[in-house]
Amino acid sequence: MGSLIYLNGEIQPAESARISPFDRAFLFGEGIYEVCIIINGQFVDMDSHLARLDRSLGACGMTPPPERAQLPQIMHDLAHANGITNGFAYLQVTPGATPRSFTAVPQGRPTVMILAQAQDFLSAPSLSRGITVQLQPDIRWLHRDIKTTMLLPQVMAKRSALANGVDDTLFFDELGITEGSSSNVFIVEASGTLITRPLSHHLLAGCTRARIITLAQDAGMKVEERIITRDELLRAPEVFVTSATYMIIPVTSIDGHAVGDGQTGEVTKRLQDAYLDFMRSLSAPATR
Repeated sequence: MGSLIYLNGEIQPAESARISPFDRAFLFGEGIYEVCIIINGQFVDMDSHLARLDRSLGACGMTPPPERAQLPQIMHDLAHANGITNGFAYLQVTPGATPRSFTAVPQGRPTVMILAQAQDFLSAPSLSRGITVQLQPDIRWLHRDIKTTMLLPQVMAKRSALANGVDDTLFFDELGITEGSSSNVFIVEASGTLITRPLSHHLLAGCTRARIITLAQDAGMKVEERIITRDELLRAPEVFVTSATYMIIPVTSIDGHAVGDGQTGEVTKRLQDAYLDFMRSLSAPATR
């Protein structure tokens, strides 16, 4: 595609980059990743994303890569080398290559791959139009708090949504709503209170989720972290989802049932504006 990537110490053309077929992410799905968006040349909540990377690596017993301390500068350099002002960086860390054995201990360095891609998130039609979703049982493994590359259930859920004429999928378990296929879920009660499921191994601790909670509380909104039942979700006057690439997107329909009046709700719009203001505050040119 003509882009430059970072691989194990070097920024190089993607076409010539080589990763071993014995890499444990390829053989076993043993890898951790993060996605951080770039707005006006600035990475949004990079510190939070890299802190979560560290937690995920530790939870899986994976060794931090030797360039861990330099990752912020490497990501800035890669975005600059690709001429990206608005887009995202995808960072993946794996244990590296071993013989195909479940218990093999890597002897070489971890594999670190970063790619940067241009994308205009601020012009996404879904910001104003919203998305339609379906509900599905959450069949994934029970450590969803670890941001692993094992994403087949999420891929299947997104493809199922498109095949069924909607945009995405929200998962539920025996307690209630867990999260979206790649997002955290919020509802807004009639009183204006924001509700989102408390953090646990059942869902990912979203960096955008945390930022939206902070912005809501700074604006004087009440936020509760508790279980959201399926019935409560369907009755809510406003529902929205958050993620690095979604940012904050209203949900307008669930399993064919309109959410509220089917438009972006007042509270959701206030939080969208607050998040956009936050990102604009980061728009000073990146230091090199």
